[in-house]
Amino acid sequence: MTPRKRPTIKDIALASGFSIGTVDRALHGRKGIHPETRKKVLSVARELGYETNRVASVLSRNTPVVLAALFPRELHYFYDDVRRGFHDATMELRDFRVLPHIREVEALGKGEEEALEGLLGERIDGLVLVPGHRSRLNAYIDRFAERGVPVVTVSTDAPGSKRLSAVYVDPRKNGELAGELIARFLQGEGSVAVMVGSLDIEDHFQKVQGFFASWERFGHGVVRVFENEEDENLAYESTFRALWEVPNLRGIYVATANSPAVCRALEEAGRAGSVAVVTTDLFGEMVPYLSKGVIYATIFQNPYRQGFEAVIVLFRFLVEGVVPPPCRYLEPVVVMRSNMEFYIPSKEEEKG
Repeated sequence: MTPRKRPTIKDIALASGFSIGTVDRALHGRKGIHPETRKKVLSVARELGYETNRVASVLSRNTPVVLAALFPRELHYFYDDVRRGFHDATMELRDFRVLPHIREVEALGKGEEEALEGLLGERIDGLVLVPGHRSRLNAYIDRFAERGVPVVTVSTDAPGSKRLSAVYVDPRKNGELAGELIARFLQGEGSVAVMVGSLDIEDHFQKVQGFFASWERFGHGVVRVFENEEDENLAYESTFRALWEVPNLRGIYVATANSPAVCRALEEAGRAGSVAVVTTDLFGEMVPYLSKGVIYATIFQNPYRQGFEAVIVLFRFLVEGVVPPPCRYLEPVVVMRSNMEFYIPSKEEEKG
């Protein structure tokens, strides 16, 4: 007997009379579709046995799909956008009974174990996590995975853990791009300071590795790394230290979202504009520094999209059985004064 062919999105489109794009949006909980249209498409999908009725089962279950997230409050410039993306994605999936459950810690590396221990005692179906260390939280991630709770990391990764996937910009490529940009700005000559939170954070470690690899190819001069523990005051103080301690300092790469503190220090030292600054991401507080030329360029990592796509990865895995790639890399975007208008969040988004 010939096995029955699994229905495809095209089959559902033909049977329902809707376009393939509309069917895809309905099945995957994407925006841009009327609720009644979604219900009709899902009804046809159930009749055809699409995805072994995973969609039907989630719609008929009595308990919601609870997606938890653990985000730091510090460096709110970046993590507020990640949080907003996570929240918006769960809201778009509310027809599938997806509920958000957000917990917070003070900063990366502070209070995460206690918060994760608490989440282990709660009923959740998936977890989005920002690991504050390259491996310290691996045991917790593995405990969630062993209980059938998939974990997706954002902003950085936890190599060696049983996490389902990681959604972020390839940090090594990010560092390589920053290294080449600064080398071009300096025409290959001069010393550079690299500002990171901690080399124990995988994202920061890989950015530094990428920067050094690029600098060895394009630049000549001393590279000094400063760890600021994701603290704005320390970033401010480290900038003055770099100006004092690093000979012929002509460039600074800010690998985290602490760039306003660095720019403020450069202005107070009378070095704004004479030191080529390449930063990370883009938010309201950075706009004046880009406009005045204190920041030469910034590498946008789209934190909103990181939070949004982490939810979609979890949803598709839990509901549709779609196994994601180990890493879901987003593309870095170089933003300068001439194109920053396309990436600056609106006032409504910043409040969001």
